[in-house]
Amino acid sequence: VPPDEITGYIIFSELLKGDRKGERNLSEEDTINLVFKLGKHGVFPKTIWLTPFGRNGDVKRMHTLVADMKENDIQPRVVTFLILINQLSDVIIYNTVIDGLCKVGRQEEGLRLMDRMWPMKGLAPNVFTYNCLIDGLCKCGDIEKGKELFDQMNEVGVSPNVITLNILVDGMCRHGRINGALNFFSGMQGNGLKGNAVTYTTLITAYCDIDHIVKVVDLFDQMLASGCSPDASVYHRLISGLCKAGRMDAASNVLSKLKEAGFRPDIVCYNSLVRGFCKKNMVDKAYDIIKEMEEAGVKPDSVSYNSLIAYFCQNGNFGLAREAMEWMINESHVPTIATYGALIHAYGSNGNIKEAMKLFNDMSSTSKIPPNTITYNIPKGVKPNSDTYNAMFKGLKENNLLEDAFRLMDAMIEHACKPDYITMEILTGWLPM
Repeated sequence: VPPDEITGYIIFSELLKGDRKGERNLSEEDTINLVFKLGKHGVFPKTIWLTPFGRNGDVKRMHTLVADMKENDIQPRVVTFLILINQLSDVIIYNTVIDGLCKVGRQEEGLRLMDRMWPMKGLAPNVFTYNCLIDGLCKCGDIEKGKELFDQMNEVGVSPNVITLNILVDGMCRHGRINGALNFFSGMQGNGLKGNAVTYTTLITAYCDIDHIVKVVDLFDQMLASGCSPDASVYHRLISGLCKAGRMDAASNVLSKLKEAGFRPDIVCYNSLVRGFCKKNMVDKAYDIIKEMEEAGVKPDSVSYNSLIAYFCQNGNFGLAREAMEWMINESHVPTIATYGALIHAYGSNGNIKEAMKLFNDMSSTSKIPPNTITYNIPKGVKPNSDTYNAMFKGLKENNLLEDAFRLMDAMIEHACKPDYITMEILTGWLPM
């Protein structure tokens, strides 16, 4: 005859009586085993045993029971946590539950739980409580509510820490309020709360994303002056931004600082420098960077070679551009759409339509180019993109080869490459005014 609910309560009641008298009838392990045996008979949920454990002050058994529930694939329910909170009136318990609620997007429940800490338990939320809630609110985009909680902290005498600062700065940056984040940070510094490497990295990354290089450099200088050490990613982002802005001397200086700090440039960093020097017509410096890459064991990739090819094409050095392409192939790098596009555009713009068309057709060759690349290979299903077609259309237009342009348009449509607004702009330029 299986035990019923009354049997279970009687057994457990007697065990607790013995515990209170200092006469433990069963070991902790035996007690837990009994709980699970009764549970398997459907006597009542395991969670209900937490209450008498808590009343008896047996925190260890409560912890063991919850741990064993997990091991036996029994998921604790909301009531499980409520019992834990009611039986263990501790800020750490509240914070743990609030943190868990925020991590699963239940910030409103977390806020309600914080509101009941003081009136029901006489517990004051601490900085960790606020940080959990502010973080949850910022991640769901409710920055204003997060700032309200921050203001509340000051009102109730809870001092924010650098984690609070970083949570709000990150939240504002992620939701496009970068200037607001910087102003908030500046205000906190004025009030004596200094940022750390995380604060500066967050702001530098955000300003790099919107190409505000002046702010990036200023923040980087502040970071060094404050004694915070940038990591490799900060150096890489700064170098990339400076190269994009054409400030190659400054980029070279940051590269030196990166090395002095014990970091190694990665392929993206090197490529930014190669591209930057090429755009500034400093091709000798670009070659120096490629040489440095090879000496450092960082092999140039297609992006590195394409920067050189684009430079030579823009300056009409077709021979050197083709040499760079051959060098690229010899180093086992496959020419890409960008490679062919630069050459085709340059030949077309220079009036050499024959060579441009030859390159366009050669893109389907498999003699040097593996068939599984993004180069143009119609038999293998790989097609040129609209940029490649536009380069051809531009060359044909400049040489007034309308019939060839019509045939190219037919090929473009046949191979399911959609014309874009640039295509339309080039073609409509042929129309009489």
